Amino acid sequence: MSQPPAAAADVEASAAKDRHTLSETACDLIVIEHRLRDVRRWTPETARAHLDAALSSVATALDALHAEHTHRTTTEQEQS
Repeated sequence: MSQPPAAAADVEASAAKDRHTLSETACDLIVIEHRLRDVRRWTPETARAHLDAALSSVATALDALHAEHTHRTTTEQEQS
């Protein structure tokens, strides 16, 4: 059974908003990653472990966003 046109449009608009939000979040994380790498170059060796941990957290967050995007894209394609 298919959805009414208005409901289908609402679902599509919500999915588009989610994709945009995921994209914005990924861009923000990439900017943070680049800034952390820049700061790391000028950071004393004793403090680099903290920056490395932050970089690792950013990488983990980016991986999670990528997995979520892949999952949503696959789900959307299956529903089409």
